[in-house]
Amino acid sequence: MRPQRIPVNSVVPAVLTPFNKQMEVDYDEFGRHIQDVCSVDGITAIMVNGASMEDSTLTRDEKTVLIEKAIDASGGKTPIIAAVRESKIESDLGLLAREAEEAGAEAILIMPTNDKVYTTVNGALERFGKVFDGCDLPVAFYQVNPNGVGYPVETMIALAEQERVFAVKEGSGSPETSEMDMRAMRAADSEIAVWSTHSRWLLGDLATGADGILSGMGSISADLHVALCRAVWASDLKQARKVSHVLYRLTEVFYRPGQNGHTRMKYALKRLNRMGSDLVRPPLEQLNDQEKNRVERILDDL
Repeated sequence: MRPQRIPVNSVVPAVLTPFNKQMEVDYDEFGRHIQDVCSVDGITAIMVNGASMEDSTLTRDEKTVLIEKAIDASGGKTPIIAAVRESKIESDLGLLAREAEEAGAEAILIMPTNDKVYTTVNGALERFGKVFDGCDLPVAFYQVNPNGVGYPVETMIALAEQERVFAVKEGSGSPETSEMDMRAMRAADSEIAVWSTHSRWLLGDLATGADGILSGMGSISADLHVALCRAVWASDLKQARKVSHVLYRLTEVFYRPGQNGHTRMKYALKRLNRMGSDLVRPPLEQLNDQEKNRVERILDDL
């Protein structure tokens, strides 16, 4: 079951949540952020309410309004994929999916679980069943390191065989596992979309056969993600390597050990005057001066 407006070959930024000094969601600034990202030619959808948006701190009402604001800010021209997962605020995936559908989302992305019980075939199907029962939307899911709380390959095959599942955000953590996941799922469903979120080796995933990119880094580098995908799809290796080099330098700063990568991206957007605030909600911490200097240096050097 594929969303009518979201193609297999896609570039999907996962956007960020701006907060004001009272730590409330700044919906006006969020709208500006959405317009900024959607202005990039080649963006096929936007993902909201994922980890890049500090989803574990967002209330149900905030998530609903953020979907609505994203639709308004994009003029309804860019499909919205709404991420859902359990949190201390709300544990009912079916309810979150239903509210996302009512708010206007065109697809659901099921975020990783922290409970290994739900990574088994039966456990995953039980968890996904709550979303299937809660809404009528197409469903994608996020694969993370299977040695942690990700899905083993047999579970991914079972999920790919579900009629409602149309895509996977592939973040298994290694090129070898990523290729194994991709081959296994496509053997189960040749039309399933595989979107890489491996910011450190996007070119490798795309060259191996990934269909596109779904990444929080797209909140600041959507143009580069589009350029990389288009170069690979056109078999222009020289251009793909050129774009990949710029992305590599950015990932050295954004994804280095230490503070949260999305916090670094927020600061970069603020410095570029593309977001008014870089505030984050606890438990995340604001960047220290050393971290800010690293971000500033790479922005000045590009």
